[in-house]
Amino acid sequence: MKLTHLAASCSLVFAANVFAEPWIGTDDPFLRAAIEQLVSEGAINRPVNSYPLMWQGIAQDLSQINKSALSDDGLFALRRVQHALHVAKSGSYSSVKVSGNSEANSLQSFGERNKHKANIQGTSVLMGDRVTAKVSIGYNKDATSQKELNYDGSYLAVLYGNWSVSLEQVNRWFGPSNDNALLLSNNADPMPGIRFSRLNTDYYGPSFLSFIGPWNFSAFVGQDKYPKNDGKDNLFWAMRFSSTPISGLEIGINQTAQFDSPNADHGFGALSDVILTKNKLDNLGVNEYNQLTSLDIKYSTRLLNQSMAFYGEYAGTNELSFLPEDTMFSIGAEHFFGAKDYLVKSYIEYSDTVSNCSFANEVSHCQYQHQYYEQGYAHLGDNIAASIGANVESITLATSYQTTKGYAGFIKLRQLDFTNANSTDSHISKRLQLEVGYQQGLLNGLLKLKATSWRDKLETTSDTEFAISGSWEYRF
Repeated sequence: MKLTHLAASCSLVFAANVFAEPWIGTDDPFLRAAIEQLVSEGAINRPVNSYPLMWQGIAQDLSQINKSALSDDGLFALRRVQHALHVAKSGSYSSVKVSGNSEANSLQSFGERNKHKANIQGTSVLMGDRVTAKVSIGYNKDATSQKELNYDGSYLAVLYGNWSVSLEQVNRWFGPSNDNALLLSNNADPMPGIRFSRLNTDYYGPSFLSFIGPWNFSAFVGQDKYPKNDGKDNLFWAMRFSSTPISGLEIGINQTAQFDSPNADHGFGALSDVILTKNKLDNLGVNEYNQLTSLDIKYSTRLLNQSMAFYGEYAGTNELSFLPEDTMFSIGAEHFFGAKDYLVKSYIEYSDTVSNCSFANEVSHCQYQHQYYEQGYAHLGDNIAASIGANVESITLATSYQTTKGYAGFIKLRQLDFTNANSTDSHISKRLQLEVGYQQGLLNGLLKLKATSWRDKLETTSDTEFAISGSWEYRF
């Protein structure tokens, strides 16, 4: 099924304002850092940890900010987000992007995907009063998905009331993690499907529930594909509800499910089952749906004139109740500092996807593995969630830097423990990886460069590798 994309985005408050792109995608960690800094100052007071992130509520908060109450780094963050909003409102555009990598990325964080050795992508965005369309067509060489032609980033967005309905093939990210979102991330190629989302997350509902504060809801149904179009496709469901009951606090509930596997013909009739978290047991007592759930929380604040945040996600199989079982988790902390002309974000994140799988009848039925889904919790061969995969421990320490002059960069150090992993790379016991990136304007476009070095500890020896990548995008 080839993609087109529809994202219905309309606003009760900003119905007159139409955006060239109604949401913020998963490819810009620097913009995300600026938004997070404003959340820590209380300048943005709504859920922001579900991507695509709708612009309408963010735009509303920006229009109400008291600049005199912001710190210097808060003023930088405000200008950064305002600039991105201005670009989003600037109207229709086209772009061409070329990129190359000496090695396709195996580890993917929030940000631009580099899971190919070469790519050229052409994009056009067309805007109407109630409809926005983005057509993106690209050619890959040696992509991890084994696809040559792609439509990644395409969508058709229709605006209706305070809801967005979209036919799309865009990346998604659930939760506050920077490196490993445990249920839904941008690690795999974007899945084609239809998504429903609130456009403006202001509280709406009965007064006795107003304590939940601004709230967001997003639901997606898509086609989960196998490599090489071998006819083993299944359907995929994802849902996130999040709210901000007090300033700086976001709480999220996430649910995903694979269903209609090649080994069990469920069809769309099973959608109501997975929405209600019902099981469908076979003769051996194995649930034919691969259902996962997670809870996440993030608290952002100012302490001693410093912006900081603490977050965590607790995830697992959904077999006996809505709460996670056979659990995995991520925890992290963020710190921001800067001045009127720059912003620095640093974070540390620990993720553990190791599980004993106590509710599984077989080892292959647990979290990211399921005997009814041959490739596991994956789309086109890549994990839909954490890029580290199952039964791995990971710790990441990272710092990013961005300036008003358009220069930006980052440095990231990862350590991974594969001791418990059951994969084709199980002969690797540990990995230490250093990643450095830089970007700036060049020839009226944006140039990005990255270098990565990693050292793998094998059973009897060690191996060191090095990779470089780069991209240049021109808009017109």
